[in-house]
Amino acid sequence: MSSNPYYAPHGGLPPQTSILTDRAVVTEAYTVIPKGVFRDIVTSLLPFWTHTRSWIIARPIAGFSSTFTQYVVEVSPGGGSDKPELDLRVESVLFIVDGSIELHIEDEQHTLDPGGFAYIPAGAVWRVNNQSDSPARFHWIR
Repeated sequence: MSSNPYYAPHGGLPPQTSILTDRAVVTEAYTVIPKGVFRDIVTSLLPFWTHTRSWIIARPIAGFSSTFTQYVVEVSPGGGSDKPELDLRVESVLFIVDGSIELHIEDEQHTLDPGGFAYIPAGAVWRVNNQSDSPARFHWIR
């Protein structure tokens, strides 16, 4: 058993013999996304990010907050972004669930491992990179 207590999607495609019963449920009041739907066919690429893919968990929709977005982001070794957020009005929170990232906020550098948490205030200049030998995965709430 892994010592990491957090779930992180690893993508991939299910075998063709697999019976897929996991379905996301979207209503006007809530969304439920089972972990079984985190597959390669539903990943998104983010602008200005390299060697990175993401899964969108929540985004503005009717009946939901119009300013809230949540991603699960996977950054491969050597990947990341020097300009992850272009909107200076946006606050962000990062929660690391697997691997390790280097986070630079203004002139400060931080190494975040599983369980690591960072608040990034609106207007802050920040960047994130994976300088390790394995993928890093984190929740990005903005």
